[in-house]
Amino acid sequence: MQPKGRREQQADTPPSPAAAPPRGTALPSEAAPAPASAAALAVHWRRTCWLTAVLLLVWFLAGFVGVYFAADLRQRFFGWPLGFWMASQGALLVFLAVVVVYAWAMGRLDDAAGLAEEP
Repeated sequence: MQPKGRREQQADTPPSPAAAPPRGTALPSEAAPAPASAAALAVHWRRTCWLTAVLLLVWFLAGFVGVYFAADLRQRFFGWPLGFWMASQGALLVFLAVVVVYAWAMGRLDDAAGLAEEP
């Protein structure tokens, strides 16, 4: 058996781990943005609390106040009392809308503060 030449040996060996950057490391052009300042974070937190309070109020109105007064609604809607529709269907749609609005608004607030997540 003849010894292999230098080129044949290089073709058989796997590349060294130092040849490529380790997985999960950012290249210099992909550097993370600078963290937001304390003042920007305080404004972001204040807006987040305001949004949460408003959406909790909407949730409370749809979940408790609407259902409490549902018995007083005597109108018929597709053969059922309107209060039934508000309590069973309308509240669920409002809850879904609250979740969608929260996700959309928080995405916008995070983008404005520079805290957006990578897709």
